[in-house]
Amino acid sequence: MCSGLKAIIMNANIKHGSCGESFEKIDQKFYFWGQEQLKEGLTMNSEATHPEIASNRNLISRFVKKYPFQVYVVLTLLLGWIPWYVSGEPTALVFVPFLTALIVSGAADGMAGVKAVLRRAIRWRAPLKIWAFVLLIPAVLALVTIAIYTVLGGPVPQTPLLAEGSSIQQIAILAFMFLIPVTGNIAEFGFRGYALPVVQEKWGPMWGTLILGTFFGLWLLPEFFDVSSPQYAMGGLSFLPFFVLTEIGWSFMMTWAYNKSSHSSLIAGYIFHSAFNFWTVALITNAEFVNGDLVINTLDSNLFKLNGIVIALAALGFIIATRGRLGYSASAADPR
Repeated sequence: MCSGLKAIIMNANIKHGSCGESFEKIDQKFYFWGQEQLKEGLTMNSEATHPEIASNRNLISRFVKKYPFQVYVVLTLLLGWIPWYVSGEPTALVFVPFLTALIVSGAADGMAGVKAVLRRAIRWRAPLKIWAFVLLIPAVLALVTIAIYTVLGGPVPQTPLLAEGSSIQQIAILAFMFLIPVTGNIAEFGFRGYALPVVQEKWGPMWGTLILGTFFGLWLLPEFFDVSSPQYAMGGLSFLPFFVLTEIGWSFMMTWAYNKSSHSSLIAGYIFHSAFNFWTVALITNAEFVNGDLVINTLDSNLFKLNGIVIALAALGFIIATRGRLGYSASAADPR
């Protein structure tokens, strides 16, 4: 009997002592071995009993892998515009582009895809010149816009936020308002953290950015029907082409910053978006704090349109200077 037990135990790849080993210890070894076999058996049995589950999962994964950007766009619009086509409220859920990035990356590549998106969202190391570019180029382009507008006979913005005697505390509060995660800038973890590497890989940096930038601009379409929004105040749909042009221009510069910052959606997306929002409000509008609230008294649509043209021309300069590569290197592409 002891030799029979020995054969069974050896076949189960369980090491044991002499034949005199207590049945209690043998039973324990059988128990743990049995638990492992049970887990494997349940997994195998589940797939064998329900092959359609594994088949459907593989089908979805293959489809998303084949059309990642298309799936991302459709899902973002379906979820992000829910308030608009369900309740009639013309607004977009600003966190949805990031949420759908996690969903689509997970469907295509599992947890590895989700982790890749999250890594880009916390990657902060980059050369100082990239940080300086991201934080200051929006201010430079805004000042160029104001200079051209003034030469053409337009009124000079009063910039009360930056006027003499304006509190540093107010400026700090304004900057903070555009950095907190509840703002629309969190969408950049989806746009730049997932969609950008996808379109660069599929269509190249120039055409990929043009496609993404167009979607980036049209994503806020509901805002152009909201009577309380700045987009509506600029002229609604008549202002939409200039708005999209502006977002395409920023997108080209964001792509360059992304490729030069080791693929950081934090720097090239979230921080960059915060910077051009901040400098636009501070320099191109007559915004000021009234009783602790930020109030934009007037919006000069012509000045904003000119700013969009200046940004687009700057983007064109980047395209020419980099020969359309925008700092992209296929060999250094961040894995999705």
